[in-house]
Amino acid sequence: MKDFFGQDIRAKGSTFTLARAEIYHALNSFHAHQEMELLYVRSGEGTFSIDNLSRRISSGTMILIGANVPHMFKFETNRYYDYAMKHGKTPTPLQLLTLHFDPNRLGNDFLSLPENTLLVNLLAAAKKGIIINEQTQPQIVYYLDQLENAPNYGQLPILLQLLNEIAEKEPLGNAQERASKKESKPFKKIDETRLTMIYLYTMDNFYKEIKLKDIADIVHMVPNAFCHYFRSRTGRSYFDFLIEVRIEHACKLLREGNNSVTSICTDSGFSNLSNFNRYFKLQTGQSPLAYRQSKRK
Repeated sequence: MKDFFGQDIRAKGSTFTLARAEIYHALNSFHAHQEMELLYVRSGEGTFSIDNLSRRISSGTMILIGANVPHMFKFETNRYYDYAMKHGKTPTPLQLLTLHFDPNRLGNDFLSLPENTLLVNLLAAAKKGIIINEQTQPQIVYYLDQLENAPNYGQLPILLQLLNEIAEKEPLGNAQERASKKESKPFKKIDETRLTMIYLYTMDNFYKEIKLKDIADIVHMVPNAFCHYFRSRTGRSYFDFLIEVRIEHACKLLREGNNSVTSICTDSGFSNLSNFNRYFKLQTGQSPLAYRQSKRK
């Protein structure tokens, strides 16, 4: 059975939704929903944004996102500027496996059981997004396959095993420290719309100069108001975000191509090589050449 988004629904009449698709259900849009989301990118490349994190993602990436957490995926097949496209290369076909599950359905009494401490920590940690490491992924994929084929009465135990597997294997940080942190300002629909416009414009234009007035005009704000707004919603400045997007793109070029560092500096939106090298090392801990060598080994 397929839904409106062309997703092939693999579990029907359950407390969760498991779907295979060749297009993401929220196309190029910052959005949130009451369900947790586990996304496995079986094939494809793009950019993932959540909270104050933006990362290039590719085939084999698996990400867990908490309930009611605004996030955005922008995949290359949905046509935004990309080095491969610039040189006439075909984007990697997109194949996604997505699990949506509303943790509120478990109920507070169940979650407060001492056996569920790990699970509760996972639900809290997922609010920042968890990129699941390659060592954990095979077992998670195994559980997803089990969910597809299990009878209804056997699905919930498998789902709980899947979540606890992630909770046990992934570093979740300090639960007490998370509880002490101030909750970020709740997102409204207007925030999702504005951030979608900001992120899309940035991803389409990061390779050229972006002036503060240019990006502020996109959401009909004056520069000072825009700077305050972006920081209040993401926890960082817009130019920190822009630099991160550019460095992520540079990392992709260094991994996949043989162009010179000077050429990659320009293709990634930097006009000054020394600035490029400085920001690259700040973000990755390595020089561009050292990064390329480490990824080619």
